[in-house]
Amino acid sequence: MREQRRTEITQAFARVLAERGFARATIAAVANEAGVAPGLVHHHFDSKDELLSVLLDQLITTFRRRLERRDGDPLLAYGDGALALDETADVVAARCWVGIFAEAIRNPTLFRRVRRLLDREIGALERRSGGALSNHDAAALLSFVIGALVVGAFAPRKTSGFAAPAFRRFAAALRRPT
Repeated sequence: MREQRRTEITQAFARVLAERGFARATIAAVANEAGVAPGLVHHHFDSKDELLSVLLDQLITTFRRRLERRDGDPLLAYGDGALALDETADVVAARCWVGIFAEAIRNPTLFRRVRRLLDREIGALERRSGGALSNHDAAALLSFVIGALVVGAFAPRKTSGFAAPAFRRFAAALRRPT
């Protein structure tokens, strides 16, 4: 029951963060969204920073699951998993990612964590390319993904239909012969 309640509160936090941003995602607002007393939020989480950390873990897990469901070329599957607007697309999650990136600028601990995550993702893109991408090219592809995520968070219809196919074209242009 404890884990279920923590998940419910984290999901409520995600919705509030996506709508209001981190500064206005108060414990009271999260409690109201979750339909619980603020004291219960404090019982399960020490702070908003802990909520943000748990949310980041959930976002990463959800993203990894999206990738696992993709077949074919591993690099292109990454782009499809990150950018394809299918039944698993989640605008709240996109806005949460943007909120996490924005808050990481202010929060040194979160900054280091996001930086490590970005480094891992660049490495994952290099590996998924089978050596066909340099570190810089993998970083460029990740930058495209993050940029599309930001645009999608603000205007989901703007990325609809273009982001995943554009990733494929960009990846094809960057691949060097192995």
